[in-house]
Amino acid sequence: MSSPSQPTCCSSHRGSSRLTTRGVAWLICASLPFSVRSWSQNGHERIAQIAEELLVGKHKDQIRKLLDGDLLSLANWEQTTKAKYPETEALHWHRQDPEWTCAGINTKVDAPEVMKALGLEHIGDKAGQIKCDGHAAEGGSIFCALASFFDHFAHDSLLKEYKAPKEPIEVPASLAALGKVPKSEQTPAHYLRWLVTLLGDLHQPLHWLRERDYGREAKLVYQGQEYDLLSFWEEYIPKHLPARPTGEALDRQYKDRRPAWWDKAPTELFRDWAKETAKVVCAEVYGVMENGTGSLQAPFKLEEEVFQRWLKLAQDFTTLGGERMAFVLDDILEHRRHKAAHAHGRGLFTRATHRQNKSRSRPAWATNGPIAVIVVPGLLLALRWHEQVGGGNVFRLAKTHLKV
Repeated sequence: MSSPSQPTCCSSHRGSSRLTTRGVAWLICASLPFSVRSWSQNGHERIAQIAEELLVGKHKDQIRKLLDGDLLSLANWEQTTKAKYPETEALHWHRQDPEWTCAGINTKVDAPEVMKALGLEHIGDKAGQIKCDGHAAEGGSIFCALASFFDHFAHDSLLKEYKAPKEPIEVPASLAALGKVPKSEQTPAHYLRWLVTLLGDLHQPLHWLRERDYGREAKLVYQGQEYDLLSFWEEYIPKHLPARPTGEALDRQYKDRRPAWWDKAPTELFRDWAKETAKVVCAEVYGVMENGTGSLQAPFKLEEEVFQRWLKLAQDFTTLGGERMAFVLDDILEHRRHKAAHAHGRGLFTRATHRQNKSRSRPAWATNGPIAVIVVPGLLLALRWHEQVGGGNVFRLAKTHLKV
């Protein structure tokens, strides 16, 4: 994928008099070495498979209806859309003004004082917050695009149940990158496709740091072949991911992780997840390559041990991305139910009530089991003792009484 700092391949060829069709131009572009894809189709497929598996029952069908397709069919939707509308490339990357850097995080020497003063040794503003104010995040960058697309599905009454974030997110009213996209392709189904695609990109660490052109300017050699860091992460690594977790392991992990996301609106979760991913790009990617020196060996020789660590990291992020995608999609369905109920003047259980019931509820056997095991035998023993001491058979007396 070409980063927004350079013209995309397709945009640079669309005006060429030598190319008569957009299709021919795209075929040529796709064959060029600098046409790097976001997580590639393999990465997006992995995330979609996990999300599909975690969406259960009618929820899966409802999401398919909203998307006008299934999640797996969207694995290459980003590439198709960017080929038609190159300006949308900008939505997939984090940008802020001024840009942040890993300096001071990975090196043994403190970051320069001017960088500390501006708060540029971490993502976001001086306080480390990401908001769409044009400084901590540009209005058309990935975080703001995620917030904007989710906002199309949010219902105000449900959002009010969350505590207001300490720092407002300042969701943009519109996205300039969609300016040339026709209204027929700005429907709820399209907005949800964008949201799903960008949720996948959120979990690719290099999308959060513009330094070294999102990794394109960092070169590495692995098994005798040279790559740029961005293409290695987005193309090579997804093709070599190990098998997905088993369904049972995935369900167990999702149930353990999900409660931590309950008490924040998805827009605030996007902020938390972005900061989490941004830390990884410095600590686990560039930190390994710089080895505490603050500079990269050119090219960096990637040893097998580091490759396996990166592979594990990508496995963790694609799994986490699928789990979070399922969570956000379930949340969108809840917002839609509230919208529909509100339109018909009906009330629904609030999110807080649902969570209280869920946390307090016990399976039927947990209540009935002790009754069956302890109370019933004890009652029978008491009745038998009553008969033996001359009190008569209670069941026979009851039968006689009922006849009368």
